[in-house]
Order: sequence, then structure tokens, then C-alpha cells
Amino acid sequence: MRAMTPSALAPLPWQSALWQLLVERKAQQRLPHALLLHGVAGIGKSHLARLLSLSLLCETPQQQLPCGRCHACQMFAAGSHPDFFLADTDYGAASIEDDDEKKSRKAKKITAPSKQIKIDCIRDLIHFGTQAAHQGGKRVALIEPAEYLNHNAANALLKTLEEPGEDMHIILVSHQPSRLLPTLRSRCQALFCATPTPEQSVQWLQQQGLAAERAKSVLDFTYQAPLKALAAASNHQDALHTDIINTLHDCRKGSLNYLTAAETLAKHDAVMVLDWWLALLHQQVSI
Repeated sequence: MRAMTPSALAPLPWQSALWQLLVERKAQQRLPHALLLHGVAGIGKSHLARLLSLSLLCETPQQQLPCGRCHACQMFAAGSHPDFFLADTDYGAASIEDDDEKKSRKAKKITAPSKQIKIDCIRDLIHFGTQAAHQGGKRVALIEPAEYLNHNAANALLKTLEEPGEDMHIILVSHQPSRLLPTLRSRCQALFCATPTPEQSVQWLQQQGLAAERAKSVLDFTYQAPLKALAAASNHQDALHTDIINTLHDCRKGSLNYLTAAETLAKHDAVMVLDWWLALLHQQVSI
């Protein structure tokens, strides 16, 4: 089996202090059974949560980090570790064969990904928590983004958060913790994940192959979130962003009428346009 990439087996540069805190608590057996990692989107909270999950499951950790080579690490990388449960909006999305598939093998019903984490997913998580560990060690459940839990799912989770079972850890990742039920937040130990400094973000983006000026430009419309900025650059959204912002500027200056501007902007995703507009306003207010 191939080893996991080094980047998957270490914290991001700006997460070093957080990681050290988690490692110390783990060594002291003080790691909370219900942990809430929160901060803005695109700064690597999911990476940190997965690294912590893997470190709890790894059979031969090295220097406080998962080895990436043991059977547990390989199963985790393949998404097949029996003692790891991922609750997200894709849970349960799959191709389901029609009842007559054996005869026709033509028709298929597709279950589309949801925009919520539903109660069926949490019921499966609760059942997961009642089972013994297949590998004889710890069990880990990761919920992300936790604010996508619908009301019934969140309420169903409360008892498990309070009494998760022996050797089980539940890690919640949230971009907007204010959207979580107060009763849910109170059952977790919250750990704030700060946005890296612009210098840290630019340096990391340069290591990923972006020129410094382009890195700064993309960070400006992604709220200084480096992972979000890298994804935007990879999809060449910076050029599209420039066109949209120029359209908004021309409209404000009167060189472009509102109807023409609306027709131009309507060709693009409305949420993306509004997000970039808000980022521009935020940037101007912060000056």
C-alpha cells in the first residue's frame, strides 16, 4: 500500500499551537469526548479534525503524529476504517438500483446529496457509539459542518454527546457555531481556530505554487482564508472575480446601467456574487 502524503500527516503551519495543545491533552488523557472546532470557513478546521481522528486511530504513531503506514492509517485513507464515522451532508447519498434492475438493468434512482445532516445519519452514529471497537482501540465520529444538523438530528445527538461511550470521541467542526443549539454547544468543549495572519497565508500559498501577488489578490475576496483562496485560484475564480467586481464598480460609477449589470451578474451563481460583494464591502470598511 502507498503511504499517505506528508501534508496529510501534519498540522498546517498556523495550527501548530492548537495541535500541540491537543497532543498534550491526549497524552494526559484529558482530551474531551465531545470537541467543537470552530472558526471561519477555509482555514483548515477539517484538516485538523481529520488529523486528530487519525492520531487517535493510528497503531504506530511517531513523534505525536500518525504514521500514515499502518493498517489503521491505510483504512482511514481509503475511507473504510470501521472505527471512524463521518457525518456530513453527503451521508447516505448513493446510487440505488431499481427493483426491476435484475431484469432490465437500465433504470436507476439517484439519491442526491442533502443540504442537511439528517436524523437517519445521527441514528447510525448513535448505533456506531454502542458498538465495540473493531480494532480494539478508540472510536471517532466526525460531524461537519455541525451547523447543518437539522433540528431533529441535533436533538437526537444530545444524549450521545453527554455520554458518548467508552473510548469514543466526537469531533464537531463548525463555521458558524452560533447556529448550533445552545444545549448542543454546552455539551462540547469548544476550541477556537483562528484565521492565520496574511503573512502566514501568503507564505503557505506560495508553497502551493501561487505567486505572492496572486496569493494576496485571492485572499482579499476569500476573507483571508488560505484553503478557500487556494481552491478559488485552482478554479481560476480570481479572473472571474475581477470581471464581477469591475461590473459592480462600473454600475456604481454610472458607466453601466443597472439592467445591463443585472443581466451580466445573473449569468453567475448568486451566492458567489453576493459573497464576493460582501467581501469587497468588508475590505473597504476595514481600510
